[in-house]
Order: sequence, then C-alpha cells, then structure tokens
Amino acid sequence: MTNKIVRQVEGSGLALLVLLTVIFFVIAGSNAAENTSILSATEARILVYISPIGERLRASGSDIAMEQQTSAQLDQANFYYFWVYNAKRQSNGSVTIGYYAVNKHTADVWDTVEQKQISSKLMVGVQRIIRGARHIGERKPS
Repeated sequence: MTNKIVRQVEGSGLALLVLLTVIFFVIAGSNAAENTSILSATEARILVYISPIGERLRASGSDIAMEQQTSAQLDQANFYYFWVYNAKRQSNGSVTIGYYAVNKHTADVWDTVEQKQISSKLMVGVQRIIRGARHIGERKPS
C-alpha cells in the first residue's frame, strides 16, 4: 500500500514536471513575430486541463479531454471556449463535464455554465508563468 502511494506521488510530480516543461517549450518556441500579448490556444488548453475538475478526475483514475468551440455567438476575439468531457467515455449517461472559457488577454479561466472564475494553486502558478512570458496581467477586481 505504501509503495503504491509513493508511486502515485512520484507520478504526480513527474506529470507536473512534464507539464511545466511542455508549457516552457510552447512559450519559448513561439514565433517572435506573433502577438505575444495574447495566449495561444495551446496555453488555454493547458489551463483548462489543469483545472480543479481535471485534477479531481485524474486523482480518481479518469481524465478529461476537450474540444475547442467556435460560434458566432461566442466572444472569440477575447476568449477560447472549450467543451470538456470525460476522456474515458461511458456508454451510459452524459460524458460532458462542463464548458469553459479562457480569456486570451488575462489567462483567467471561467466556468461558463456557473459563470464563475475557477482557480487552483497549480493553475495560479502556471498562469504566472504564462503571464510573464506573454507580458500580460491578471484582471484587476473592480
């Protein structure tokens, strides 16, 4: 039992290290000519992937997947929108976990169904890295 817990913790640390390495190379590999003050779709996907709901599902042995949503009714100029679903599709019931939006200018992540901003310690750290690389700031409370 103890070995299993240690392996899970080691695996989580390794997964975090891999994730942060991917983020670094995505940001570092960005073309200098591109607008660095706007998040890429890949960075937005990473933020949704490390959301609290994603962390909970991975802790229970499942995982999330997502599809980017495009519609004239959505504010595509300022947000990336994602339909998030259970990656281990079940034949019974809905696989939908939720709908999320990532602000291209602030890296804030929103649950569009509950209309609230979501966050976690891991997400705050990754947002700090992305914001620094993209030279953007977080949204200031009004």
